[in-house]
Amino acid sequence: MMKYLQSKTVKMALSATIAIIISNYLGLQFGVTSGIIAILSIQDTKKEALLVGGKRIISSTIAILLSYAIYMLLGNNPILFGLFLLIFIPTTKVLKISEGMVIGAVLSTHLLMSTNINLTWIINESKLNAIGIGVAMLFNLYSVSLEDNFEKNKARIEDYFRAILSDMAVSLVTQAVPVYEQEVFLSVEKLIKNTKVMAQIINNNHLFKSNDYYVSYIDMRTIQLEAIKRMQRHFSRFYMKYEQTRILSEFTNDVALNIHEDNDCVELINKLTLLRKDYENMELPKNRTEFENRALLFQFLNDLEDFLIIKKEFKESFQAR
Repeated sequence: MMKYLQSKTVKMALSATIAIIISNYLGLQFGVTSGIIAILSIQDTKKEALLVGGKRIISSTIAILLSYAIYMLLGNNPILFGLFLLIFIPTTKVLKISEGMVIGAVLSTHLLMSTNINLTWIINESKLNAIGIGVAMLFNLYSVSLEDNFEKNKARIEDYFRAILSDMAVSLVTQAVPVYEQEVFLSVEKLIKNTKVMAQIINNNHLFKSNDYYVSYIDMRTIQLEAIKRMQRHFSRFYMKYEQTRILSEFTNDVALNIHEDNDCVELINKLTLLRKDYENMELPKNRTEFENRALLFQFLNDLEDFLIIKKEFKESFQAR
């Protein structure tokens, strides 16, 4: 049963049915309207539901009071309904509560059709609105926990990064690129994109505080992937073997083996700094070709450093909280 409640369609169907039953039990006029309001009020996340629900309460209250004033003073006919819309629609846009525009218009038609507009009608419409939004809110509060799925995707992303860097370490020495390289890049890009959507949903399901860890983590991995792509473009142009290439291959493999959530990359960055100093003390290039390849190695090293610094700054930002 709980599994079915995760479906937005099921939530809509149940909330609409319950809202209509309650409205009819209370003897409200146009009880079916509360069901429509409930359907429109079902949202994907708790924050969205709370925000949209609040806007609809405000817009519906304005619609009811405005309709009452116009129809009481000028009568109720289609022309005056047009006047109502000319005032109501711009008002919702100015107040940024357009989400409640349709519901407000529907509630206004109830007063428009009434032959005896009085306070009872205002109470009736207010109850319809409250029941529809209230029932939907109860269903909105139940949402599936995506944290476990996020952790699984996070582990898969790290596995992809580990595999890509390990292959790069080998390719630096063998100068042979795996035939599946492009497929791996496309897979991890798709996984990161899907996981970011998941992270945003998780964040929006925290009502009273923002938990931006999930989105920040995916943003960090996205930026790291761009650094990896730059590295891939550099090493794919190497075509000569040097001692520097072998050393960089070993360090790249070291980075691959240490890709995990808890690593702040400080030790790896220190190793990279020493590696750069060793490069500076090595014999200068003997010809233009060697110089160009050495330059590509340094660019690769700089991008690898960016990769590590991105993770280091991410860890520091959350440790300081």
